[in-house]
Amino acid sequence: MTTLPYITLNTDWRCDYFELEPSLYEFMDGFDVPVLQSWAFDRRMTEGWAAWLQRKFDVPPIEDVCVNFVLHIKSAPPGTQLILNGSDFGAIPTPFLFDVTDYITLEDNLIAFRVPCEAGGAFGDVRLRVVPCASPLD
Repeated sequence: MTTLPYITLNTDWRCDYFELEPSLYEFMDGFDVPVLQSWAFDRRMTEGWAAWLQRKFDVPPIEDVCVNFVLHIKSAPPGTQLILNGSDFGAIPTPFLFDVTDYITLEDNLIAFRVPCEAGGAFGDVRLRVVPCASPLD
């Protein structure tokens, strides 16, 4: 059996803090987060503030085989909200495992997390797994 690739989404994030909801396509004057697992909420931000982290990515074409794309998030701070290409998944439980095939494209994907100020915890591994169409999620 051939092992299909996965796309790691652990690096190259941007972060900014907002009192109000930003437009996902307007913001990001913030700062780089080279490794998502090293990010921690800036405790100088008070109640009502949220951190927005976002990352753009492309999906390489997989030829001659039917595949699905499964987003796997090992852990995230409690209350973390997931937005993928404008689709709001709300606050996600972790570990999070969801078939996102219908939500992504080959190019210009945008994944974002909204983390409320009161959240503790940290991010774990975030990856997009490539699975054969007939496979179960796990």
